[in-house]
Amino acid sequence: MTTLANLAPLVLHKLGLLPLVKKVQFLGDRHRRFLVVPQVFDSQGLRHFSTLANVQDLVITGLDLHKFTSGVENYFGHFSPTLRSIALLDPSGPRRRLLDLLGLFPKLDDIKIVRYGGALEALESVDTQRAQIRGSLRGKLELDGFWDKKLLEEIITSFGGMRFVSMDLNNVEGAQLLLDACAETLQTLCFRPESLFRSGKRFLGKDSTAH
Repeated sequence: MTTLANLAPLVLHKLGLLPLVKKVQFLGDRHRRFLVVPQVFDSQGLRHFSTLANVQDLVITGLDLHKFTSGVENYFGHFSPTLRSIALLDPSGPRRRLLDLLGLFPKLDDIKIVRYGGALEALESVDTQRAQIRGSLRGKLELDGFWDKKLLEEIITSFGGMRFVSMDLNNVEGAQLLLDACAETLQTLCFRPESLFRSGKRFLGKDSTAH
């Protein structure tokens, strides 16, 4: 597997290696907050980035969806035929744009999201008119610090359900919803007991109450 990390796309292009790239990572910086926004792609970089035709694994740290006003599909849509795994670390922005991003990838099996809130959209209703995605979601779901139950509802609706066989859940709002959705396929479940004690209501069903 070839990983695109710390190499200029132009260099890879000149060497004829772009078709071999299977994994793309936007890594964070230890010393400063680095955000993935449209401005990180200059015209030449975006042109070469758009030629990556066989990427299966995408990792993005600091994705700021607020800035992608022209649509995330203009930057990541070319991964649609091949992408099977996505990891979003510290993403921010409207849940609809995050759902738009996930919806680009009909072969998506594995999802990892770390620290996502969506609190500003807490009162937004589920979009029942959204076209259904012919997706997979048959691999592993990993959520750590995830506080947007409405987004989970929209993912389930848009993908026509979930079929994850493995889930790793830590400090998740709407975890019971996930367990119900994958009741027939789930084989492995990992969660941290301390997370239950800190916020037990996140593991309650929609008809339950917490005190």
